[in-house]
Amino acid sequence: MPVALPSPSRLTAQDLGERLVRELREGRHSWEVALPSLKELALLWGCHVQTASKALDAASGLGLLERRGRFHYPVRPQILRKTGTPHILCVGAVASDGHFWMDSDRESDFWRELGAQAAMAGVSLVRMPWDAGRIVPGPGAVGVVASTWHQHDPMVVCRALSRLRIPVCLWVEEHILEAPSLDSRIRFHDLGYATSIGAAVGRHLLELGHAHIAFLSPWQGSQWSRNRLQGLREAAQEHGARVDAFCLEGESEWDRLIPARTDPVLVKHFPEAALRRILGDSVPRVRDFVIAELGWNRVRQDMVPLMERALESGATAWVAANDICALYALRWLRERGVAVPGRISVAGFDDFVEALRADLTSYRFSSAGMARAMIHQILTPSRSHPVLTRHEGMVVARATTARI
Repeated sequence: MPVALPSPSRLTAQDLGERLVRELREGRHSWEVALPSLKELALLWGCHVQTASKALDAASGLGLLERRGRFHYPVRPQILRKTGTPHILCVGAVASDGHFWMDSDRESDFWRELGAQAAMAGVSLVRMPWDAGRIVPGPGAVGVVASTWHQHDPMVVCRALSRLRIPVCLWVEEHILEAPSLDSRIRFHDLGYATSIGAAVGRHLLELGHAHIAFLSPWQGSQWSRNRLQGLREAAQEHGARVDAFCLEGESEWDRLIPARTDPVLVKHFPEAALRRILGDSVPRVRDFVIAELGWNRVRQDMVPLMERALESGATAWVAANDICALYALRWLRERGVAVPGRISVAGFDDFVEALRADLTSYRFSSAGMARAMIHQILTPSRSHPVLTRHEGMVVARATTARI
C-alpha cells in the first residue's frame, strides 16, 4: 500500500527571526535598501504573513531593524564613543614602496567597500602599513580592521592584534585554526575559502545541463583551491554528474613569481646598470612588470598539459581555480578552434576586471557584505557575534557559459 510521506517541516517565527538576525549581523543586507514587504517575505520563506511579522519583530527588538512607513530597513550602526576624531585603523602588509599593499582586485574592492560603509556609519579609515612590532591605535580609534594578505606569518598578526583592547575584525587569507582561541575580541572573516563557493559555480553549470565538468588548478596545494573543488564535487554528486580534476600541487602564483626574480636570462640580458642608464627611476616598475610577465608565462606553460588532458576527457564545462587560469583556458581553447561556449563552457572565480572585459562567467565575492559585517561588529561589540564568519557572493553569468 502507498505510504504517506511526512509533510515538510516549516520554520517557526523564532527560526526565521534567528536566521534574519544572523544575516543582518553578517552584512548580507544593505543599510540603504528596504527588506521585502511582509507578503514578499512570507512567500520567500514559505510561511504565513504573521509568522514573517514575528520574525521581523525579533530582529527589531535587538535594534537591528527600524520601520520607515510600511518597510523595514537594517539599522546603521552608531559610534559608541566620541574621543578624538572617530576612525577605524586599517592594518595591512607593507608594499615595496612602503605603502599599503593591495595588488589584486579583490583587495581593492574590499578596502574601497570598507571605506564606503564606514563613511555611512560616520567614521573614517586610517591606514597602517605593518610588517612587525606593536599595533598602537591612536586617539579616536573605535576599532581595527586587519588583513593577513601578504603577511609571511599570519599568526604574528594575530598575536599583535590580541593585545588590543578595542574591537578587532581580521580578514584571514587562509584558515588559522589556532587563531580564534587567542582572544575573544577578535572576529575572523573568511572571503573565498568556503566549499559553498565551488558548489555555487557547479550548480550554475548543472542548471545549464552540463553533466561532465573539468576542474583546472595549478595551485591545488592551497586550501582555497581544494575547497572549491570539493564544493564543485558535492554539487555534482547531488545531480549524478561527473567532475574530473586536472591539477598541480603548487601553493600560489608566488611559486613562479619568486624564482622569476633570479632568472639567469633576465639578469644577463637586463643588467641593473644598463637599465638605470636608459630608464632612470622607472627601473623598479619596469623590472617588476617584466618579472610578473615571466612568472605568469611559466604558469601558462604549466597549465598546457592540464588543458590538453581536460580536452581529451570530453568535459563540456571547465571550471578554473581563478579568473586568471580561466582566461588562459579560454584563450587556449579558442586558439585551437574550440567553440566557447558552443562546445565547452568556461567559468572562474574572483570576477576581476579582466574577467569583465573578456565577458567571462565568474564568481563574485561579497566584499560589501564583509565590510558591513565588520563595521557592525566594531560599532556594536557583542559576544553574540560569530567568531568566524564566511561571506558568500554570487555567480555572475556571462557569455562563456551556455546551455548544452
